[in-house]
Amino acid sequence: MAENRRYPLADLKILYGKAAGRCAFSTCRKLLILEATPSDKARQIGKIAHIIAHSPAGPRADANFPNDKLDTYANWILLCPTCHDIIDTQPENYPTEALRRIKQEHERWVEEQLDEEMSNVSFAELETAAKALSTGKFSESTGFSVIPPELKIAKNNLTQVSRTYISMGLSRSPEVEKFLANMAQLDSEFPERLKNGFKQKYLALNKDSSGDELFMDMLEFANSGRSDFKQQAAGLAILTHLFHICEIFEK
Repeated sequence: MAENRRYPLADLKILYGKAAGRCAFSTCRKLLILEATPSDKARQIGKIAHIIAHSPAGPRADANFPNDKLDTYANWILLCPTCHDIIDTQPENYPTEALRRIKQEHERWVEEQLDEEMSNVSFAELETAAKALSTGKFSESTGFSVIPPELKIAKNNLTQVSRTYISMGLSRSPEVEKFLANMAQLDSEFPERLKNGFKQKYLALNKDSSGDELFMDMLEFANSGRSDFKQQAAGLAILTHLFHICEIFEK
């Protein structure tokens, strides 16, 4: 995902996740993740633009801005290559305040799209998402318990970045529960295969990431490369339901 390996990976994942992998310009919003094909893996074509220039001679440079904050999520905006070049060649038209506003408005738009589609998630979308994710081997669940979401958010060192998605997804948790019960009538092992698919991915990712970075990794897994907001909402609903019933993440 990174354009340059000096960039903190956790910040990159938050940037791409909150932008839904799209250009932040409202007149563009081009999808910046090319879907995988049978012969090639998914590729990123986005450009990370610095709101405050990384170089002292760059556009929108600020000598008073802390160096350790230059390469962080807070100082980046995700753009397509064309929009990236536009803001850097016309910095007078795109000062820091304008870019921060564009970024905030785009991230709010992404949340609004997901929230709107969340209310429309039906068994059809859940089935499409779940079948793509039920890759785990069947095994009985152990240590089942439910604790309040706020306690689990704190236990897993999640911030408002993840909290927003969790709150959104939990609104459909009853629907996911009904869906899994319905699927169990057709295939008694299906719910456990789905849960274990998530567990296996979580355990693999948990070796190298934690907190919001880990949640964004799991959200990317739940989306399965789908760019449609309704299908992303279905994946988020499943992820947060399993988060809620303590099948994944620390409890």
